[in-house]
Order: sequence, then C-alpha cells, then structure tokens
Amino acid sequence: MDYGFIHCLDAVEDWDSYQKNGVLEYLLDMKQQGVVKHIGLSTHTPELANLVLDAGMVEQLMFSINPGYDYRHGDYANGSTDERMELYRRCEAEGIGISVMKPFSGGQLLDAKTSPFKKALTKYQCMQYALDKPGVLTVLPGIRYAEDVQELLGFLNATPEERDYGILGTFAPRDAVGNCVYCNHCQPCPAGLNVGLINKYYDLAMAGDAMAADHYTKLEKHASDCVDCGHCDSRCPFQVKQSKRMEKIQARFGF
Repeated sequence: MDYGFIHCLDAVEDWDSYQKNGVLEYLLDMKQQGVVKHIGLSTHTPELANLVLDAGMVEQLMFSINPGYDYRHGDYANGSTDERMELYRRCEAEGIGISVMKPFSGGQLLDAKTSPFKKALTKYQCMQYALDKPGVLTVLPGIRYAEDVQELLGFLNATPEERDYGILGTFAPRDAVGNCVYCNHCQPCPAGLNVGLINKYYDLAMAGDAMAADHYTKLEKHASDCVDCGHCDSRCPFQVKQSKRMEKIQARFGF
C-alpha cells in the first residue's frame, strides 16, 4: 500500500475524533511498519486542511478546486477566496502535492442553467484553471465511460484558446478582482515576460517558499525587464495592474 488517506474530514470535530478513536494511531503504526509509505488528506475545508498540515504528517492533499468553490459558490465552497489561495500556496511551499477533485463542480459549471455564473465553462477551461493553481500536480475529473476518458485526454492537444479561462474575469467576485490568478490571458508580453510565472513565484516567495526565488532567477526574463507598455494591464480580465506589480516584484527579488 503506497498511500494511506485521512479521508474526507471537513470539520475540526472530525479531526478530533480521528485522533481519539484510534484510526490515526493505526495509520501511523502501519507507516512505521512500512505497509503505508505515504499519508494523504482528503478534505473540502481550508481551515481543517491547515490544521492537519500543521501536524506535519501529510504529503498529499486531495482538495476540491474550481472557480465556483474558489468564488464562494456551491456545496463545498468553504473558505474565502484568499484563504483558499493561501492553502494552495502553502502546499507549494511545503512540497505537498494537490490532487484536484470536483474540477467541474459536479458538472454544474458546464451548463449555463446550473452554473453560478450563469455562463457555461468548458471542461478544458476548468482543468486549466485548476492546474494553474500553486501546488496542483494533477486534476481528477469524474468519468463514466471510455468516451469520457478520450474527451478529457483531448486536453493535452487543446489550443491555448481552448484552455483560456479569462472569461472568469467578467463575473469574478469583488474580492477576486485585482488578484493575479496566473491565467496568462495577458500574453504575449511584448517584452517576452512570462507574467503568470513571475507573479506566481513572487506570491510563493511572499508565502515563505524557499525555492521560489531560485525558480524566479532561472526565468529567461524578470520583472526588471518590464518596459511598462501597459499591454498586460489592458488585457487582464481580473483588472490586475501588472505594470505596478512588476515594480513590487523587482523590489522583492532585486531584478
């Protein structure tokens, strides 16, 4: 058995019970014996995820990520937009890989009639949205038939336009406006900057990721290469003032 999962805990009381009823002790004993090699956590709640991560035993997190939940829509829309993003950044900083469940919000995001935004997203848009979040290693959509597998594999050959979820900026909540979500809708940058990655490494560095500065250093272009042309500002669907942000990033990294 490679993985032992602390499964679907969504309340602090669940975690308390898990520790008191002997299940956690049994899981840790199995790991000590080598039967379980790694321990993962499945939850829908940032507060509970952070509490368990504080214990220092979890190496993988299964978490529901999609625009609906991140923007406070749906049964598992736990935590604010900022709290959820802070969890993703923490996982990246601490080397805890995220496996995304419910990327389509149970199919609700794929139909304008059930989407909380009153507009339908495509499967590829939802998958790219999840993959762009810090810490995410894989997205696990639900499937029914072999045809579903073939359709989802089409993501690997999808064009950037088919994956682009910039439309979210037209109906994102107020607390999400002004925050870079690394969608790269601003590309191509006339100066050749990878604006999404530059922002991601800056945010991770600010969250305490010791490796973020090294990743930033290895980029071909840096914030100091910004020519302040305003191209990204005009294209950002989330109204991020990237030109000003590049000044902060340059100050943080020194170039």
